[in-house]
Amino acid sequence: MNRNINFRISFFSLVLVVMTFGCKDDKKVKKVVEDPYLKELKETQIGDIDFYISIPKEYTIKENRGPDFSVYYFFPKDSTKTEALTVGMYFGNHPSQFDESIDSCKTKKIKSIVFNKDTEWTSIQCKSRFSLQTIIESGSTEGWNSYIHAFAHTSSESDLKKVLTIFKTLKKKKPQKK
Repeated sequence: MNRNINFRISFFSLVLVVMTFGCKDDKKVKKVVEDPYLKELKETQIGDIDFYISIPKEYTIKENRGPDFSVYYFFPKDSTKTEALTVGMYFGNHPSQFDESIDSCKTKKIKSIVFNKDTEWTSIQCKSRFSLQTIIESGSTEGWNSYIHAFAHTSSESDLKKVLTIFKTLKKKKPQKK
């Protein structure tokens, strides 16, 4: 009987040791780090359409309307401030990218997320000026704005990263009732 009790104690001790040390979950949890720049942005409706984007709090959006398209530009609310970012979006059915093919410029592709999808941007650096652009489907069913040509011009590579953060916030949703 003593042997039987010793066997049980040994068996349960072994099970406890295996469960404690042998069942480690070595899968690394990928932590999503929130971009601190997001705290400097405010969600804003784009014109009177069902799209919203978070822009710098000191900026506003102005619309230039064409016959079958609209172009929205982000500007500082204070017109005496110089713009660190020149950002815009074309909404329409016939987008085209700006031709910035100058031999002395460096062009590269950058991946980012827009509308929760992988998006490829064209980045162009000419001396100390940076440009960024992409064309994406808007997902709109309104008929006149099937595509978005998103673009920006900055004077630093760090501002390009800010632009990519801004466009990650682009979303389609029903306008908020006032």
